[in-house]
Amino acid sequence: MIQSVTRALDILEFLKLNPGGLGVTEIAQKLDVAKSTAHRLLASLEEQDYVQKTGKDSIYSLGLKFIEMAEVVTENLKIVDIARPLIEKLSRDTGEIVHLVMLDGNEVLYIDKVENASTIRIYSQIGRRGPLYCTGVGKAILAYLPEDEVDQLLAGITMQPFTEYTLTTPEELKQEFQTIRANAFAYDNEEHERGIRCVAAPIFDHTQKSRYAISITGPITRMSDDILREYIPWTKETAQAISRKMGFNPTKS
Repeated sequence: MIQSVTRALDILEFLKLNPGGLGVTEIAQKLDVAKSTAHRLLASLEEQDYVQKTGKDSIYSLGLKFIEMAEVVTENLKIVDIARPLIEKLSRDTGEIVHLVMLDGNEVLYIDKVENASTIRIYSQIGRRGPLYCTGVGKAILAYLPEDEVDQLLAGITMQPFTEYTLTTPEELKQEFQTIRANAFAYDNEEHERGIRCVAAPIFDHTQKSRYAISITGPITRMSDDILREYIPWTKETAQAISRKMGFNPTKS
């Protein structure tokens, strides 16, 4: 299996270096494998749109999947660049950690984080994943997704309790979504990590979809109810500013 994966990646590298395409025989020679082996690997890659076959001579080149992947990578890089100065300001103003996350499968992926002088250990780090159903950022994103997409995501999640405050059924979660949509923000009241609270808001992109979110996160000793309420407008305004820079037009929603 590992050898097959390595060979498949080698094929993609060969095709990247040969934009005009390569035939099966050339690829087999470069891999130093039988032609049948090269053909089998190419067939698997073609089935997933990573390569495409053109012409009567069966010339292979990189497929359309890479356009899709490039768009995703570019979009994610863009939002980090756009959001960074805004979340830095939010962290300075509040003195707390600010997270930027994206939806990735049935989890959130932390793609940026602005630290502060806090000595309280926080679960998150850039590149780490978190659950959708019990983080403020996850709930902020989920609340604005189409219902069928929410059902599909939740079907692939085991809603295990991280603390005694964790919501553990889709029904409870969907009920909270109504409040989130009405107020345009979400809370995490020690639902994921004991002693940690946050307020989060969704970010919308040019497709008018919510695939990102930000949060202000801190220890319960500093994140009282009054402080959380104070941070709500700041969080929402920052998320809205990022959304506008991402091309979001609320009149099209």
